[in-house]
Amino acid sequence: PKGASALASLPDGPLRRALQAMESALEAPLPTAEIARGVNLSTRQLERLFARYLGKSPQTYYRDLRLHRARTLIERSPMALTEIALSCGFETPSHFSRVFKRRYGVTPHALRASGL
Repeated sequence: PKGASALASLPDGPLRRALQAMESALEAPLPTAEIARGVNLSTRQLERLFARYLGKSPQTYYRDLRLHRARTLIERSPMALTEIALSCGFETPSHFSRVFKRRYGVTPHALRASGL
């Protein structure tokens, strides 16, 4: 699904390699320009590929990927929420909580408490 991982539906090429780079660097997110350089594209070319095939910017896709990973960890692991935030590339737990709530409509703490 979009926002989790689109790798399975993409042919080999620069977009697939960019997604692989993102998925392997969730803890310390890479700047878009660095990802683009790594797949031999300009930042703008990479942005166009994301828009065309995924319907979102590289930054939005990366954030959604990290949030999806965080949600999975909240639901399936006993890790502390602060640990989850840091392991998914968010600099502070408060920023993580705000972004998570904006995306899922519930705070990480409330999701964990609900047992969903």
